[in-house]
Amino acid sequence: MGKKNSSFFALLIIFFFIIPCACRDSGEAVSKENVKPSLDGESTANPKTCQIVFHSGRDGDYDMDLFVMNADGSNVVRLTSEKGYDWGQTWSPDGSRIAFYSDRDGDSDIYTIQPDGSNLLQLTQNENEEHSISWSPDSAHIAFASNIDGDSEIYVMDANGDNIQQLTNHTGRDDWPVWSPNGALIAFTSDRTGNTENYIMEPNGSNEKRITFFGGDTKSLFPVWFPDSSRLIFMANPHGKSVIFATDIEGSFIVQLTQNDFNNGGHALSSDGTKIAFDSFRDGVTNIFVINADGSNEKQLTFTEHSSSFPVWSPGGSRIIYESDVSGDFSDLFIMDADGSNGQQLTFTEFGEYEPVWSPLCE
Repeated sequence: MGKKNSSFFALLIIFFFIIPCACRDSGEAVSKENVKPSLDGESTANPKTCQIVFHSGRDGDYDMDLFVMNADGSNVVRLTSEKGYDWGQTWSPDGSRIAFYSDRDGDSDIYTIQPDGSNLLQLTQNENEEHSISWSPDSAHIAFASNIDGDSEIYVMDANGDNIQQLTNHTGRDDWPVWSPNGALIAFTSDRTGNTENYIMEPNGSNEKRITFFGGDTKSLFPVWFPDSSRLIFMANPHGKSVIFATDIEGSFIVQLTQNDFNNGGHALSSDGTKIAFDSFRDGVTNIFVINADGSNEKQLTFTEHSSSFPVWSPGGSRIIYESDVSGDFSDLFIMDADGSNGQQLTFTEFGEYEPVWSPLCE
C-alpha cells in the first residue's frame, strides 16, 4: 500500500485530475464486532475522552483497519480487523458512531461502528460502490455517493441504513456530498456539464444550484463549508496548478485565496472560520501552511524535507494533526499547535497511518 495510499484525499485528487469513477442500496444491520484490545493488550478505548480515529496498515498485511487513539498518541485501540480496506472514516457530530466504507465483501459498502469498537453495522449491501460519506449535523442521516444507477449520484439514508433516497439523477459523476453546518444544504461536485464544478441542493434533492463557473478543463473539487453555512472554500486548477478559492452559496463571487505558483490542497477550515490550513508543494516537498480566511497572512507551519500534508484542525481550533513521511516511506501522524509550535510525532509504525479525524468531543 504505502505512499500510493497515503490519503483518501490523495487518491481522490488522482482520481479527479488524472483519470476519469464508480458506487449502492438497501441497508440493514448485519453484524457486530467485539471491542478489540489496545496494541499493548491492556486498555480499551474510552469514547468520552478526546480521541482521533485513523486507518492504518500497521499489521503489515497491506490491509487497512480502523484505530482510535488519544490526542497525545496514547491508548491506541484497534476497531476493525477484517480483510480488505477500511477507510473514509468520519465521526457522527454527536460523537456516538464512526462511519466508514470497506471493501471486505469485495465492493465498497458503508458501515458504522461505535468508538469503543462495538456494534459494527453494515448500512449498504449491493454490488456497487459507495464512498464520500457526510453526516447530517443532527447525526440522523448520512449523505453519500454511489453508482447504484450506473453512474455516480448523491444519495441520503437514515443513520441505520434505512430509507435510502436518490437525490441527483444526471449523466456524469455527482460526488463528494458535504452537509452544511446548519443542515439546510448539501454541497457536492458534478461533471454533468463536461467539467467538474461545485453545486448545492437541499437535503431532499430539490433546488439544485451550480455555484462555480470555471468551464474548460478546470475542475472544482472538495467543497468545505464555513461555520455560518453562507460560504465555502474549494480547490480548483484553472491554470494547471491547484488553487484554493472561496465562494458564496449564490455563486455571486469567487475569490482566489492562495496567491502563489504552487500546487495547494488538503484545505481545512478552523472551527471559527477565521483560518485555513492547507498543504503546498514547493521546492520538491510538501509542507503545511496557514492563511487567514480572506487569503492574507500566509505562514508556513512545517519545515520538513519529506512530505507533510493533509492538516486537520481540532474542533476547538488550537491544534492541527497531519500526516508526514519524515520517518520513512510511509506516513505517520503528527500534531502541533495552531501556530506550528510544539510539534509531536504520535505514531511510529512501518506500514502507514492515514486520514486522522478528531472526535467532536475534542477541544
